Amino acid sequence: MADAGPGGERPYRIDDEFSRAVFARRTGEVAAFFTPHLHPGMTLIDCGCGPGSITADLAKMVAPGQAVGIDLRENALTQGRTLAQQRGVANLEFQAASVYRLPFVDASFDAAFTCAVLQHLSAPVAALREIRRVLKPGGVIGVVDGASTVTFRYPTNPLLEAFDKLRGLEREYNTGRPSDTLQLRVLLREAGFARTQASGMLGTEAGPPAGCLEDTHVVARNHLIRLRGILGELAVAQAWVTREELEQMAEAIIAWGEAPDAFYARPGFTAIGWV
Repeated sequence: MADAGPGGERPYRIDDEFSRAVFARRTGEVAAFFTPHLHPGMTLIDCGCGPGSITADLAKMVAPGQAVGIDLRENALTQGRTLAQQRGVANLEFQAASVYRLPFVDASFDAAFTCAVLQHLSAPVAALREIRRVLKPGGVIGVVDGASTVTFRYPTNPLLEAFDKLRGLEREYNTGRPSDTLQLRVLLREAGFARTQASGMLGTEAGPPAGCLEDTHVVARNHLIRLRGILGELAVAQAWVTREELEQMAEAIIAWGEAPDAFYARPGFTAIGWV
């Protein structure tokens, strides 16, 4: 996940239960755009690896090449090490490090991956420049980003709309910049990547396909985790909402998740850059 950087952003905090739920998606759903560019024997770094479920799958694809996952959260790294051991992924290690200050010499890796990190940084170009530094000539980076503030939800009401706005407020609070959709190809070019390509998709916290009834139950559960956890605490502390309003939002989320025609999707974006 995100970390403290030269722009002075507040470290991104996430509920462990929510993190496990989101990062439990299969790599095929999250990194399918990137995996065709990986092959056995490559060295790979995952910047902001979280609990390591995606990292472990990527490590298998580059074995016997070495893979490294970096994150600032020690509890996430502990989860990653446990997961790698359980899955028998021997070519993967985890280190505590900042994406702004990677503890590796220049040209250390063939490939880099970062998921849901740039959106939480105040200086995403600086982070990308540091990642580029540790990539070899011809190296490749895959980026997944969900910075868009657009939400497709129905049925909806003012309480649900207010909840959906909280993420944008949280991001502005943490990064000190507007919660805008990041122009990934522009950022990669500014960071010095020679060639880029990008794509977009719709998804939910439950993963594709978006909008089926089973997914909305999962999305509602994940929203409740955040509302009753770190996001809710921040919203009350910053006087964005009251505790009474939080509980009203929770009731609205529960009712929405049970609606037979419920639908939820958010845009996500991916990009690839080559050194």
